[in-house]
Amino acid sequence: MQPRIAKLPSLRRRRWLLCPIAAACATLALAGAAPSSPPTATTYRVVPLAPNGSPAGINAKGQVAFTAGVDGVPRARFYDGSTIRDLGTFGGPDSYVEALNDLGQVVGLASTPVPDLYHAFRWTRQTGLVDLNPPGVGYSSAFDINNKGQVAGTARFPGATPPGGAFRWSPQTGMVNLGALGPTSSSTGLAINDAGTVVGDSDEPQGPRLTLVTKWPPGHGPVALNAFPSIASRALDINNAGQIVGSAAFDARINDQAFIWTRQGGLQGLGTEPSYQSWADRINEKGLAIGELYTTPVDGNGIIWSRETGLIVIGTPGVDGSDTRDVNNRGQVLGGLNGRSFVWTRAEGFVDLSSRVVGAPPGLTAFFGAAINDSGTIVAGTNTGSLVLLVPQGAHHPHQPPVAGPVTFTGPARANALLSFSAGFTDIDLRDSHKAAWSWGDGSSSVGIVSSTNGTGSVSGQHAWRKNGIYTVRLTITDSSGKSSTVERKVVICGAQGAISGEGTFAAAADGTGPGARKAVVGSFAFLSEGPGAGNAQVQVDVGGMALRSSQVDAVTVEGKRIRYSGQASVNGKGSYRFALTATRSAKAGGQDRMHVRITHSEPGTGAEVVDYDNGRVAGSAGAATGQAGPAAVGAEGGAVIEGRISLGAD
Repeated sequence: MQPRIAKLPSLRRRRWLLCPIAAACATLALAGAAPSSPPTATTYRVVPLAPNGSPAGINAKGQVAFTAGVDGVPRARFYDGSTIRDLGTFGGPDSYVEALNDLGQVVGLASTPVPDLYHAFRWTRQTGLVDLNPPGVGYSSAFDINNKGQVAGTARFPGATPPGGAFRWSPQTGMVNLGALGPTSSSTGLAINDAGTVVGDSDEPQGPRLTLVTKWPPGHGPVALNAFPSIASRALDINNAGQIVGSAAFDARINDQAFIWTRQGGLQGLGTEPSYQSWADRINEKGLAIGELYTTPVDGNGIIWSRETGLIVIGTPGVDGSDTRDVNNRGQVLGGLNGRSFVWTRAEGFVDLSSRVVGAPPGLTAFFGAAINDSGTIVAGTNTGSLVLLVPQGAHHPHQPPVAGPVTFTGPARANALLSFSAGFTDIDLRDSHKAAWSWGDGSSSVGIVSSTNGTGSVSGQHAWRKNGIYTVRLTITDSSGKSSTVERKVVICGAQGAISGEGTFAAAADGTGPGARKAVVGSFAFLSEGPGAGNAQVQVDVGGMALRSSQVDAVTVEGKRIRYSGQASVNGKGSYRFALTATRSAKAGGQDRMHVRITHSEPGTGAEVVDYDNGRVAGSAGAATGQAGPAAVGAEGGAVIEGRISLGAD
């Protein structure tokens, strides 16, 4: 099977505690939900991390594991509080992170010299990158790690039929095949607690395809936790008390619902019925759970649940789009509603995250929260496409680099036209001086002209491109202590006045096709087509560790305010993928433009379609979430709200 390039989405979730079920149900919207005068308002300062990235999480020490795109190639990275480290590979070009623990140990998968063969890894500062595969084991991925250094994941074991199976790894035992519910079943290990119990899913004993929620206690074989199989039943999280949450079928209808499993109560729903599908994927030690609920295949809303509040559906189903992204043990929930990120607590309700950021440079106005630790430090994306930390004001943090705002330009984006670029920046260290460098994406670079005073400044530069195309402009600002930060943007250079073009950033799920799908912080896109036909069209998308570059655009269709591209592409330099990108201009002045992208490949041998990425609001396509062939995703042509521009030729 061709590997998933988003690379095996982070189906694992952190270990938290869910209390027994409450019956109350409430629906809240972001606007007006928070008290008008909160007793204490937490504000945040910005610490830059990387120009782009998809985080696996942040631990109690404020360390961050993330996958960053480096010149179109995904690389596993680790931020130790002051320095970003590249974790390396096993001889191939790319690597991906999936989880980290409070000891700063990181797991994921890295490529080998054999094309499309990845091995699970565990990285520590002391050992470096450790290959978890014993001899004979094929493709593998590590999804979770506990605070004892034990790892859960999935591997292809020799001699097994089918070969895919859940594993537990420790330094003492190595990789142990945990087995499945039947002799011809496959299984997936997604999360592990400190006792070493692994949870995930297994094919039903009668054969592959339909799955059951499964756990593997130490010294015990697989245990099924639900009686009715479905295409998406799976456990997504387990805490140290052995309580499990996820999505399960409770009857023959096979429309999975969010659940909790406890030793005392067994499998219990969270009160999300009737709904098309729902799941719970994270829960904290105080009984606060988060997840997603879909009323139709394309209408999704985030949910928050606790014994005290009952079920909170974020926004109005069918009207608002929302999600949840993380929860900490202080009861802070990160999520998004209609393109804006929020922080929720019982005391303050829903608070716009961007409104709490102070000291940001001009234009840096949108912050998309992705992960939060118990100190309240947040990993977020921005409208520049950069990954940043949002550190609560007053919290200690070592010397930090300057913070750059979005790159803007003036002048016609035409070949041989001289364009003027600029970006603002701020620096918390007021005495620092600064220098800057521009990289123009065509092999050339130049020194940036810096103007600054008292920690606030700007950088300018000029450049002309000789050929039409899509270019990545990168600005690096370095202070006098040697700390630097980088921002980038795509620039589309056209030849004809009526060319169709677009570029910008978007915040959306890295894979919106099933329970437990990893959340991307922010992605970027660009497209260009001039004249009739699709022969000279170009499309680029960078998101969630994927770098898509069109190799052949088969069709360009314009319908009113909507443009759709479809064709063939490479992803991270590897071919044989298909894509469809739809960009839609808002029908209202000042409205929100949207972009939807879908990436697929055909399974060798069977020809079945596998969804590698889809940022539409789609539920229930378990194949995309697990890397297996599954039903095609549907609808969702609206896609994600963008920060950028779309020109349909008549603008």
